[in-house]
Amino acid sequence: MKMRRSGFTLVELLVVIAIIGVLIALLLPAVQQAREAARRSQCINNLKQHGLALHNFHDTFGRFPPGTTNNLAPFGTATSRRWGTGWMVHILPYVELGNVYDIIDFSEHWNGGSVSDACGVDAGSPIFKIYECPSASLSQELGNDSVKTMIADYISIAGVVDGFAGITATNQNDTDNGVSGLNGVLYYNSRTTFASITDGSSNTMAVSEVGAWLKDSSGNKRDYRSVQYGFNMGTIGLNDNTTNLPGSGSTEGRAFNTTTLRYAINQIEPFSGSCSSEGVCGNYGNNSPLRSDHPGGVNALFADGSIHFLPETIDLPTFGNLGARNDGNVVSLP
Repeated sequence: MKMRRSGFTLVELLVVIAIIGVLIALLLPAVQQAREAARRSQCINNLKQHGLALHNFHDTFGRFPPGTTNNLAPFGTATSRRWGTGWMVHILPYVELGNVYDIIDFSEHWNGGSVSDACGVDAGSPIFKIYECPSASLSQELGNDSVKTMIADYISIAGVVDGFAGITATNQNDTDNGVSGLNGVLYYNSRTTFASITDGSSNTMAVSEVGAWLKDSSGNKRDYRSVQYGFNMGTIGLNDNTTNLPGSGSTEGRAFNTTTLRYAINQIEPFSGSCSSEGVCGNYGNNSPLRSDHPGGVNALFADGSIHFLPETIDLPTFGNLGARNDGNVVSLP
């Protein structure tokens, strides 16, 4: 008599499926953590490249580039004041994008024809990986102007707001668009040198991250980065082209691609979204909070070129002091 081959019973099959499910549940977090570690490593490497570029710029010109500026001299070549460029444009030759930089005409508006030819819609709106954090949920977004240049996940530190965590900041621009600091490394029309960073370059932030969502007062996700018009966007400022920005009654105090510390790390809500003096909205972000999709904090580039992970639980006075180059408060990193 021929014996029938026995198979799995239903119970046995369910047990095997359950075991496989448990193994997957145990392995999945480890896989996700490994992937995030790789993404975070790339993000850190981007910041290291920014640091090298800033140092090479300093070696060439004897100062760091401006955080943001208009198109007048000394950083532009125009004779009529218009919106200019930001720090990420000025370091293009030092991040192996000199071919892009060479196309840009610095007498033009921030979104002029040469910008479109170099890095906008006429060039296919390229995504420069050096300005994109792989962990960022907002990566590969394009600016909301017709030129369509990429929006970056990184931002320069213009300083810290007077009164933040009890810190005194004597120099700042109080505008209808938020507070724009003058005590950081990369601010409006800045000409910062290593010598002027009297708190020490290892104790002063230069660049950090903004590649995560914020929420408005209704709980809706908002892309409130200070980079809404693309990484190339600067400021319009005033005709005297000093470090002064227009005050009340003007929307020309917007300082794109920079932020002045005013809120805690990863403070994502609630913001009114009304483009008020709180400095956080869709059309500008003088005080856009530092934030990222890395668990628990943000990466930050310091003026000496070092990279540190700043936890969202950092002591606020310490955090604020790290944003100022010359407040006399030398702090220990967490």
